[in-house]
Amino acid sequence: MTVFRDVELAEKTKERLQRLTNLELEGFWGSAFSRCPDPDRALINLERWLKATSNPGTQLSHLSESPRLAQVLIDLLGASQSVADGLIQNPELASLITDPSEMARVPKRKEILDEGRALLTAASSYLHKLDRLRFLKQRWRLPIVVNDLAGSWLPVVVWRAISDLADAILELCLETVWQEYAAQKGLSDTCPVMVVAFGKLGGHELNYSSDVDLVYVLEDGVDERLEPHAARFCEMLSRALADSMGRGSLYRVDLRLRPFGGAGPVAPTMRAVETYYSSHADLWEAQALLRSRPICGGEGDINKATEKGRAKKGLSLWQRWAALVKQNCYKKILSDFTLSTILETRERIEQCADEQDLKRGPGGIRDVEFLTQVLQMTHGHSVPKVRVGPTVEALRALSQACILDSESAISLEHGYIFLRQVEHRCQLVDDQQTHSIPQTAEGKSHLAKLMGFDDWEILESELSFQRRRNRAIYRSVLTGTDKDLSVKDLVLEKVPSSVRPLIAAWFDGLPESAEFYRSLIENESSLHRIIDLVSAAPVLLPQLAANLAVSEAVISGEIEEPELIRLPTYRGTAPHEFASAVASKWLRAVVGWTFESDRNLGPALCELYDEILKGLANEMDTTFDIIALGSYGILDVGVESDLDVLLLAIDEVSHSRAEAQAQEFLAVLNGLKRFGWKKEIDLRLRPDGRKGLLVRSHSGLKTYELERMEMWERFALGNARLLWGSQESLNVAIKAAYALPLTPERLQELVTMKKRIETERVQPQYWKRDVKLGYGGLSDIDWFVHLYEMRYPTTLEVGRHITAGDRLKRMASAGLINAIEHEQTVKARAHLLKTRNFLALLGFTPDVLPENPDKLERLAQVSGHASGYEFQREHESIIESVRTIYVEGLERLGV
Repeated sequence: MTVFRDVELAEKTKERLQRLTNLELEGFWGSAFSRCPDPDRALINLERWLKATSNPGTQLSHLSESPRLAQVLIDLLGASQSVADGLIQNPELASLITDPSEMARVPKRKEILDEGRALLTAASSYLHKLDRLRFLKQRWRLPIVVNDLAGSWLPVVVWRAISDLADAILELCLETVWQEYAAQKGLSDTCPVMVVAFGKLGGHELNYSSDVDLVYVLEDGVDERLEPHAARFCEMLSRALADSMGRGSLYRVDLRLRPFGGAGPVAPTMRAVETYYSSHADLWEAQALLRSRPICGGEGDINKATEKGRAKKGLSLWQRWAALVKQNCYKKILSDFTLSTILETRERIEQCADEQDLKRGPGGIRDVEFLTQVLQMTHGHSVPKVRVGPTVEALRALSQACILDSESAISLEHGYIFLRQVEHRCQLVDDQQTHSIPQTAEGKSHLAKLMGFDDWEILESELSFQRRRNRAIYRSVLTGTDKDLSVKDLVLEKVPSSVRPLIAAWFDGLPESAEFYRSLIENESSLHRIIDLVSAAPVLLPQLAANLAVSEAVISGEIEEPELIRLPTYRGTAPHEFASAVASKWLRAVVGWTFESDRNLGPALCELYDEILKGLANEMDTTFDIIALGSYGILDVGVESDLDVLLLAIDEVSHSRAEAQAQEFLAVLNGLKRFGWKKEIDLRLRPDGRKGLLVRSHSGLKTYELERMEMWERFALGNARLLWGSQESLNVAIKAAYALPLTPERLQELVTMKKRIETERVQPQYWKRDVKLGYGGLSDIDWFVHLYEMRYPTTLEVGRHITAGDRLKRMASAGLINAIEHEQTVKARAHLLKTRNFLALLGFTPDVLPENPDKLERLAQVSGHASGYEFQREHESIIESVRTIYVEGLERLGV
């Protein structure tokens, strides 16, 4: 089940919705919110939306039966409050999401205009018309956000769609306001004003919550009495766009880019605009002019302007504006003084920017835009094809013209798109015009999820990389410095963004890290090996960063070769050196396995643990013997397994001495934890458990077995393997394990114990996802095998065949399982052990398959599956076969 921040509120909301709809929502609850970036916000908005509909029960029933629709709607309700409010105000708009053809339609200006004019025709008043325009914006914004969040449309398509929507709304608003104003004042039906867009809208790159930078321009030679009307109309138009009503506002309007800024007339004539740019405009204003374009009004002979008033006979305002841009932005020569002045302006803006400012900070959005515009202004006179408004199109044109090298152009394009996407996600949440990263941990986490990252740290690292690269190219092209990216950046540029922070965390921690980065540039196979490792085992990176020898072995490829290093003696080595050697050997074994994960990791790890425990026992000349139990006993330990052991001593040994040695033995091993040894020596399976003596004599174990050993304890002793000492100790343990025949009553007692373990130690929602103790998990196989050994100890030669593979083979040879059961069980055990190890190395919840689709995809990828769906399908088939074999096996035993 999805974990809400406010679990109590979520449960109460679920109860209210169940009462409201008379539906059982447990299944819906477990899936619909699984990928939502903000499930708490989505839940609140879902309840508000349902209450706004005419039939909440029908709507929620439809959602529960349509997982894809539910996922899209819940993601929307959790991603953006403004979009959620739009759906709540207009609950019928949610039906658009169910229509694939409707969702696939990229908004085009003409069809929005046609739909808008039909809505306006049916409106009853001026205010009603403005409300209809706000509805139109909400209606067309919906498919844009859906396709943006789903990644169905490229970012540049999303920006263009937002801009085309704004163009259409502005044109409709101009027509509506002029119609109202002209009717009030008795003026002509033809509007005398042209509206020019600057900035993001001028470049067809509008954000979700951008201001619209506008300049109003009046036709030359209009009747003098019309000029004050034009100014008042423009003010009325700005208010109509910006005023907020029930459906919010249309657009915030910024008029500061008009000639003379705030001190200038609201609607200067075209001649006045031309004069201003030729005589008074600053350089930054000419640069801003690059991304300007007329969007509505002014196409024809406006308001019967006189021929005398036309500055350029035969040219429309739109044509004159295009000539204005060409004349002022694309001069034949851009002097060094002009260039230095532009750069100084940029530096002053940057000094005022906050470090979290995605737009104005170093390497931010403005760096890419600024560099692009400077190159356009420098070369636009002689290379007309670079005279384009959208930044991405301009970068491509500059590359095609060989003005900007292709590698830099591609890097800038990727960096620009990435930063704009982050900016969009920041603005989408609450419809605020912000360019800054959220300050709270909750806000950062939400932003990361909206961007498709698992956590904020990974997104932060990617942001840092993209900005650093943007800045390096910016300074290289415009100032001649930082011509080369650092060797680290060159490496990180070659790897998927998801692993960049992981590789950086590892290699930055190594001495002479630049040399290691350089080795990755020079050796492509090493780089691929590093990418594979950090993708499969991110939890190992702190240990790798602290272990130079193993890191070198990974880079060189030696890690995939047999490891022949022997451990030093404990007595002859400082504790930290011994622990370091142990850690290195363990790390080599686990890392090596990630490159060859189809083999069982258990034997290699058990060999290491045996070497440690036997070596220490030998040095201490212990008088007790060591028996390995559990997964350690059958050589099947995993990455996170503890080591179950039993300590026994022959009767002739002084028990007090053996007990003292055992205490010293455990103290030495526990002391190694200060230096990185992480394994627990688990003695809980000894007689009397935690309360019992550390060492039991042979006679003591025999007496315990006769008087009070329970069936589950006998069962646990069945995996015994001699680790250190005499064969007699192993014989005593095996005899205790199989001393009693497995009668139907005793079998039922053990089966009941297993059910109790499943009930108490496996959470209900993990029942079919726990690979160890859950349905069809490793426990089913182990219990199945060992129950048969307890029933047929002689036939299966208990105590001789150590590994699970050997035991299954013996069962097949004895005819206790058929060939299909044998094949399926061997395959299942390999799959489950491999999955269990990767869950640990990926840092996921131990032993539990992730429900999160992104995590499932990662698990599938590292375990060699094409997709999370394919992995899930195979896993479900495997656990079903295991459970069937277990249940049918019990039936054959008489349960």
